[in-house]
Amino acid sequence: MSAAPVPRPSRRLQAARVAGASLLSVLGVRIVADLHRDSFLGKVDELLSVGNLYAIAMGLVTLAVIAGLLGGRRWAFVFVPLLLSINAGMFVPLIASDVQIAGFLIVWNLALIGDTLFAISNPSARARRVGDRGESFAWLQRYGAAAQHLLLVSLLAGLALFGFEVEYELVPDLIGLTFALTTLALVSPYVYGLMRQRRRYLLAVVAAAVLFVPAATTSPGAVLALLWALQAAVLLVIVARGPVFADLLQSFYARPALLILSTFGLIAFSGALVLTFPAASASERSIAFIDALFTAMSATCVTGLIVLDTPVAFSHFGQVVIMLLIQLGGLGIMVLSTFAAVLLGGRLALRGEQALEEVLDLTSPGSAYALTRFIVVSTLLIEAIGALVLALVFHFGYGFDFAAALWRGSFHAISAFCNAGFALWSDSLIQFQSDGLVQAVHGTLITLGGLGFPVLLGLWLRARGGERRLSLQARVVLWMSLSLVVGGTVLFALAEWDASLHGLSVADKIINSLFQSVTLRTAGFNSVDLSALERSTILMMIVWMFIGASPGSTGGGIKTTTLAVVLAAVPALIRNQARAQLFRRTIPHDVVYRAGTIMTLATMVAVTITFALLASHDMSFERAAFETVSALATVGLSIGATAELNALGKWLIIVTMFVGRVGPISLALALGTPRGGHVQFPEAKIMVG
Repeated sequence: MSAAPVPRPSRRLQAARVAGASLLSVLGVRIVADLHRDSFLGKVDELLSVGNLYAIAMGLVTLAVIAGLLGGRRWAFVFVPLLLSINAGMFVPLIASDVQIAGFLIVWNLALIGDTLFAISNPSARARRVGDRGESFAWLQRYGAAAQHLLLVSLLAGLALFGFEVEYELVPDLIGLTFALTTLALVSPYVYGLMRQRRRYLLAVVAAAVLFVPAATTSPGAVLALLWALQAAVLLVIVARGPVFADLLQSFYARPALLILSTFGLIAFSGALVLTFPAASASERSIAFIDALFTAMSATCVTGLIVLDTPVAFSHFGQVVIMLLIQLGGLGIMVLSTFAAVLLGGRLALRGEQALEEVLDLTSPGSAYALTRFIVVSTLLIEAIGALVLALVFHFGYGFDFAAALWRGSFHAISAFCNAGFALWSDSLIQFQSDGLVQAVHGTLITLGGLGFPVLLGLWLRARGGERRLSLQARVVLWMSLSLVVGGTVLFALAEWDASLHGLSVADKIINSLFQSVTLRTAGFNSVDLSALERSTILMMIVWMFIGASPGSTGGGIKTTTLAVVLAAVPALIRNQARAQLFRRTIPHDVVYRAGTIMTLATMVAVTITFALLASHDMSFERAAFETVSALATVGLSIGATAELNALGKWLIIVTMFVGRVGPISLALALGTPRGGHVQFPEAKIMVG
């Protein structure tokens, strides 16, 4: 009895796997040979000769196997696990020289072997879940699984060419460029079908074509970078229109807190791996993983604490990675995934709307989608305006060429709006302490990012005449933010007038006091020397950092509204009132409980980490407390403790930054979800106070 014929989607997927595994293996051998020129396996010339022979032989065999797979030949399916086994075996002796590359490729090929032998994935069954909704969906049914694999492999190859600094060598460039162009040619029918359905994709393709011409005349690396971006966009569209992305969204809607925790951790860990690439380092040595993880976690959690000087230790490639991590961490995976789903033609179900309303802390039903779209559009627009203004200032005021000025302006605009605090100057913004315009732009971006997107949306609607009165949350946020900014400015100026502000004019002293009051709550920039601060100022800054920004913003801390609710409960308790009141509105008991719980838990975490730092380091109490609160509130300011951290201290701050970024969100979700079945016990009084 003859075996049943293999469906064409499965054959195409197997062919894509063989092609991708061979490409990554050939590039992996070349990268290991370049990185380890005198390993125990032989000199670099000998390794390159072996690698070239391996590449030629593997290329010929791969082409033959692909042709057999597409033609439905039985022998080709037998050769697939054998070919993948050869690829895995090639890197077994190389794992002693490079665990990172060799280990990844061994695991990659073994995973493909397992899926091939045991048929874990079924592209035909997965494609049927999409349904017949036009030509583009019909194309996905036939080619979607293979296209996803080819695009993913091409992206990994491009990342390897950049990350391991082989983008200027002819042979790897040609291999990567050929594979990228072939992949784009294979997915071009799908892109053409999308352009016929949605005109917005046509504009994106035209813009990419306009950028491709000057990039092609610049360098092969620029061409690969543009092709990498195009493939990433196409892969996003294909994945978002497939069942995997739909399952991911459903998982988010069912367990949003769990998904937020896992995705923030995954983004930070992936960013740390990329920052360990040689191309991410400005020196000849790669960055240690603990330092890369510290930097990636600080960027993803929009904190700004650094153990390495960003403009000195990281190359342009590394700085771009940090900027992308800041943007992803500032917007949040929840907002980006939902916006992508809606942008690509999807719709939010009622369950999705309810989950987003819980995460964004909304009270009006059906407003989650409008706020999600507003978050992404307003973020990009505000950052673009800030980047342009800063670029003009850097170009005309400080003599940077426009390309360098635009890059610095873009990096600082994203870092300021996302309240990250990363800077491309070693002294942060101290050299601009007499430049009121630079401080004003940064301060405006920080303020807009820290107010919270629900408040920004309310202000925008009121400016357009759509809202007659701001919501209670908006009024509380605005009044608390104004009070903290004014109070912080006055206290900082009084304490530092003849200390860290010494030598500045009266106007500059006021401007720098205002800027420090704005930035210390969550942004992390500094325009004065923090090592010269008075101890009273350090205490004030710890309190202001602990409070932080507002709910639904890019900042951290316990949030301004939490403090407002707790403060409102104090006079209610003194007057023996049943409920706390704010702006002639009664605050529910559960909101007061949540505010008190968040403040208590944040205090407990801060005390615990401060104790651990004091027990494991020889540092002063104010340095340990300042560092802890700065990490927990995702601020990023430091008075010198970061440079004193040992390995244990770095891990403590990494965990603190992660807890500070995702902890309040997850806690609010957990406390905000009512659960039934509670047992009612008799009431009993206990003496307190």
